[in-house]
Amino acid sequence: MSKIDDLIKENLSENHETLMLRDKYMGVRGVMRLAQNPALKTVKKLILANNQCSDEGVEALAESPYLENLEYLNLNHNEIGDDGAIALAKTGKLPNLTELTMFGNAVGDEGARAFAESPHSKKYIKLDLYKNQFSDVGYKLLIESENLKNCEELEIYRE
Repeated sequence: MSKIDDLIKENLSENHETLMLRDKYMGVRGVMRLAQNPALKTVKKLILANNQCSDEGVEALAESPYLENLEYLNLNHNEIGDDGAIALAKTGKLPNLTELTMFGNAVGDEGARAFAESPHSKKYIKLDLYKNQFSDVGYKLLIESENLKNCEELEIYRE
């Protein structure tokens, strides 16, 4: 059994719907391996905060064949920039994702643009991009986005 299999076994809820992997420091390769694990098929809530997954790990999640049931994804504090945000915004492999939180990453204007322009953003009830690195341009794109107009919680404050 691999380390990823052990992490899943130890941190998957009894009903197999919530996988809590906060602060496991999995890194890019670990998250890439996780994205290819069939155990994710039943997961509706995936918490990966503080795992140093960066853009490459997020790109693997966005292309995973096993996350079609995912409804909630927490990627807070993961060194994710525009490439990771663009991958998430463009993927059609997360059809049920309605809550995405990416607090404290490095998403810039291009990542903000991708979410603002993506038709997949129409399904979000929560999108948290608080404390990222987009400028007033990205901020304006997000708040004026037709695709995000039904989002109940759009967290985009910057310091």
